[in-house]
Amino acid sequence: MTRHTSTSDADPMLADPVLAGAIAEATRRAVEELRALSPGPFCVFALITSGEALRPYLGVTLHGPGRWDLPDSPFAIVGDEHFSELEPLFDARGDLHTLPPQDAEREFQVRLASMEEALRVLDGQGLFGVRQARDEVLLLVSTMPPDESDARLATRLNPPGPLLSAWLEEAAEGHIAPS
Repeated sequence: MTRHTSTSDADPMLADPVLAGAIAEATRRAVEELRALSPGPFCVFALITSGEALRPYLGVTLHGPGRWDLPDSPFAIVGDEHFSELEPLFDARGDLHTLPPQDAEREFQVRLASMEEALRVLDGQGLFGVRQARDEVLLLVSTMPPDESDARLATRLNPPGPLLSAWLEEAAEGHIAPS
């Protein structure tokens, strides 16, 4: 299967409310389950998808030397049983490789925007902390392998500050300066 390559950034206005809501619910359950098993301190919460924009999974890292290393984190995949429930919803949206290129690009953007919206809603509800606690957490929507859109999504999901700046400098593919 070939990787879908995005030619533009996900437009937050493209988020599908049903898809975003389902992703948010799976994410909430996974985060609550994680916190019941481990006190953290958690650094990164990332909704990760493939280049084909299949259903996401949640990767989480701890503060410390490996804080940007999602694949090697002890929490590389968290609460996957909750995200597996999203498969029928994603399958019903179609396979990007069978859609005409323009439709596939738009669907790719809808899926990324829906993941972004899910994190934005949960963030607004305080799931990732408030005030100083929130400043110590980085939210990401990422494709694997990472690409330049990850940095732009990170700047929209996170407040400016030392954690975002450090990630942009040290780990972001296609680094962009924070605005």
